[in-house]
Amino acid sequence: MTTIAHISDLHFGRDLQPVTEGLLASLDAIQPELIIISGDLTQRAKTVEYEAGQDFLRRLQQPRFIIPGNHDLAAWNVLERFAYPWRKWKQYVAADLEPMMQTDAFIAVGVNTARRMGWYLDWSRGRINRRQIQYVQNMLQQAPEDCLRLAVAHHPFWLPDSSLSRHLIGRREEALQGFRAAGVDLILGGHVHLAYVQPLEGMLVSHAGTTISNRLIPGQPNSFNVIRGDRKVLELEQMEWRGEGFEPITKQFFQRTEGGWQPHVDF
Repeated sequence: MTTIAHISDLHFGRDLQPVTEGLLASLDAIQPELIIISGDLTQRAKTVEYEAGQDFLRRLQQPRFIIPGNHDLAAWNVLERFAYPWRKWKQYVAADLEPMMQTDAFIAVGVNTARRMGWYLDWSRGRINRRQIQYVQNMLQQAPEDCLRLAVAHHPFWLPDSSLSRHLIGRREEALQGFRAAGVDLILGGHVHLAYVQPLEGMLVSHAGTTISNRLIPGQPNSFNVIRGDRKVLELEQMEWRGEGFEPITKQFFQRTEGGWQPHVDF
C-alpha cells in the first residue's frame, strides 16, 4: 500500500514555527514514501524566505516532490519577475519546475501553473497550456496499468461554490479531457487554503489547506493530507493542527470503478 503526504502553501515568511515542528514530527511518524508540496513555498519570493524554505526541505527525512506556486514569483521586483522569474527557485529549491517521479507503485507528474502575468488584474490566477497537458500525457504513457497516477498543479481544477471567486485554472476543460485520457487518478493542488476532495469526471481532485502558515481562512486550520492505497482503493485522510500537534480528523474512502473513482462507504 502506497502512502503519500500532501502538503501545500507553506508561505515561508508567514510560517508558524510550532506548526512547522509539529508537521515534521507527524511526517516522521507517518513515514510516507513521498511528500508532495503543491506550491507557494514562500510568501513574497524574497531571498530570506527561500533560504528558510530550503532549510525546511533539507530537514525532510522522506523523498519530496515540489512544484512552484504564484507566491514563488517576485511580487514587487518587476525586473526579477519578468527577466528571471525562477532564478531563486532553481538556486534554492530545484532545477526542475515540472518534476516527474515514478516507482513501482505510483507516478507523479508536476506542472507549473504560475504565470508572470495575465490578461486580467489578478495575476495570482493560474493557467495550464497545451504543452503541459501533453507533457502529463506523455509521462503517464510509460506507467504500468496498475501504477497510481497523480498530476500535481498549484491552481484549482474544482472549487466549491463559495470559493469560485478565486477562479478555476485556465484551460481547465481541455486539461481535464487530456488527464482523463491519460488515466489520471488524482489531481493534487492548493492555492485557496481550503482542504477538500471532490470526484470530477472519474478522477479525484484533492486540495490541501495552508499547512504551516498564518494565512488561514475562517474555519480552516492548518492542515495536510495523507493518501493511502493503490489504483483500486484509496483512503484520503485529513490531518489538522490542534494546538500541540497534527491529528487525523476525517477519512474518505474511494473505489475505482469502470466509470472512474467513486466514494465508498463500506470500508
